[in-house]
Amino acid sequence: MKTGLLLLQSIATSTRGCRTVLPTALSTFQTYAFDSSSSSSSGCHAKVGAAAYAAAGLIGGTSTVVLCSNDDGSNNSSSSNIKKAIPVRKSIDDPLHILQHNPSLPFPESSIKHDTYNGVTLDVTKVPQLSDASATDSSTFGEMLSNALNIWSDEGRRGIWIRIPTSHAHLIGSATKLGFDFQHAEPGTCVLTKWLPKDSESRLPNGPSHQVGVGVLVLHPLTGKMLAVQERTGPAAARKLWKMPTGLTDPGEDIAAAAIRELKEETGLDVEFDKIICFRQAHGGLFNRSDMFFVCLCKLAPKYETLVKQGGEIELLPQEEEILCADWIDMEDYAVQGVWTQSPLYKEMNRAMIDAARKGIEYSSSEDGDEAHGFVSKVLPVGFRPGSNAIYVSSKL
Repeated sequence: MKTGLLLLQSIATSTRGCRTVLPTALSTFQTYAFDSSSSSSSGCHAKVGAAAYAAAGLIGGTSTVVLCSNDDGSNNSSSSNIKKAIPVRKSIDDPLHILQHNPSLPFPESSIKHDTYNGVTLDVTKVPQLSDASATDSSTFGEMLSNALNIWSDEGRRGIWIRIPTSHAHLIGSATKLGFDFQHAEPGTCVLTKWLPKDSESRLPNGPSHQVGVGVLVLHPLTGKMLAVQERTGPAAARKLWKMPTGLTDPGEDIAAAAIRELKEETGLDVEFDKIICFRQAHGGLFNRSDMFFVCLCKLAPKYETLVKQGGEIELLPQEEEILCADWIDMEDYAVQGVWTQSPLYKEMNRAMIDAARKGIEYSSSEDGDEAHGFVSKVLPVGFRPGSNAIYVSSKL
């Protein structure tokens, strides 16, 4: 006898005595079992709850579930055999159970998406009545949205989200008149939200609060000097400051990938990500956003070490639009620049960088890697849904 997901993984060749038992409560998991040694599903003992639906959302494809009519697995006529096909959740934010579309809603089912927080997202581009950018169109949307809000309130919905592309920007005013406010905006789209429960404060998340930046420490394979640049514009340029190559991550870009890309763009060099040495959090930046800045140690590609051992020089190709010059400088000279010595924060950051390069170059991949400190990157499958994420763990663990 095996329990749990086996019921979802295989269906016996015979399904005598089975019919659908729809779960009445999807908030709890119930135990069920399947006798895999039998060619008949009469060995199935089940009152199936949310487990079947949850499991279907965590595996690929469509899962077919056969549910028995009696707890003892007794047979009924084969005409009562029913197989329940459960579609896979496309996102972890999708609800575990299938929600029936309310036909009273003025918006088509294709334009509405439910989430696991009892919220609703409306895609206005999928509403046929909203195809024209006119005042009539905006008025129509206001009436439709008002009716929908009443229905969603009666249903106990919580957060309502509306994605409005630039092509439908004329609808924004109608939404704000009904209590919607901006959650965030990006090129081509803005998102508005409204919290429906009147007896509680909004639990909807704020818009994006942080930008993520990287600084790249690269050491010369023979001299141990660090690669530094002077920028053409910005606060560092005004101080004629030597700094490590830096930049912001792109949307959907891992820290390790951003470090490799930024260095290539600013200096033309190819590197391999080794580890995060340290990171800094700051607040009150551009548009009052916070900033996460990761100092990354990267190792030059093997071709450069071969080149310098043969007496060649590493060619630096400063990015013409942003970088005035690039060069290899002593780390101690870098750390004693006036602006750095006046800052306890940057003195600590520079100390961490120098410490990372002590006793020569201690990369995590080297034979002496056990002595190296920092956070190395591991890109691993999520497992319960498609895709992989990067996790940064201490190189000492």
